[in-house]
Amino acid sequence: MAHRVLIVDDEIDTCKMLVMGLKAQGFEAEYALSGAQALARIHTDPPDAIVLDLMMPDTDGFEVTRYLRSHAATEKLPILILSAIARPDAEEEALRLGANIFLRKPIGPRNLAMFIRKVMEKPNP
Repeated sequence: MAHRVLIVDDEIDTCKMLVMGLKAQGFEAEYALSGAQALARIHTDPPDAIVLDLMMPDTDGFEVTRYLRSHAATEKLPILILSAIARPDAEEEALRLGANIFLRKPIGPRNLAMFIRKVMEKPNP
């Protein structure tokens, strides 16, 4: 059975490209266009991992990470941050909040799939 990955990004073209690329790499993939939409989807149908952008208009990736790590049902969910954010402390903050790994855009589907598999083998304690 393929692992399910939720892509969370407010750019629909990015979501569609990553979903197609991850499906080609053997994953089941779907997307959410906002942090709020992602949280609702995660609670009704939890994925095996989440690929999360930081810069979103409603609930940003920092807040989503903070929320997921503070609830027992999602505290171990693998979170891969995938962002083009230029803020110098963004990576440090995301990891401090509980993200498993911080990746910079752009990234190809093959490399993203490799990181997802790696993180799923060794999630946060």
